[in-house]
Amino acid sequence: MAVKKIASDTLDFILESCKASHPREFGALLEADGDTIINVIYLPGTDSTSRSVSLKTWMMPNMPHAGSVHSHPSGAIRPSEQDLIFFRMNEVNIIVGSPYTRESWKAFNKNGDLTSLEVVDYEFNDEFDDYLDGFDD
Repeated sequence: MAVKKIASDTLDFILESCKASHPREFGALLEADGDTIINVIYLPGTDSTSRSVSLKTWMMPNMPHAGSVHSHPSGAIRPSEQDLIFFRMNEVNIIVGSPYTRESWKAFNKNGDLTSLEVVDYEFNDEFDDYLDGFDD
């Protein structure tokens, strides 16, 4: 199923992660539930500088991913040549530019063409809270 949406809370998490990483790039993979991006998968060993981020994709758990996200501290929201090579592995790729607001991100398909993601409210299933409820006295 094609990814067409991103959960509002997930987008907010991405924006805050980019701000926290600044002036270094933030980079991660994205997980979807059906057609909606709901989770950020941060890979162990990820290296970042102010000009690049290197994801250790071999550290990816054995699970599917829907795409990638990374920041451009320069504020430029267009893919570099290196980005375009990496994009080929992912259905959707998000670039977030400084100042990391709802207005400073764009989504691209695996060919590097601009695409759109609808920001939606998503009801997260809080399985961990359900698990902890079993320990109530």
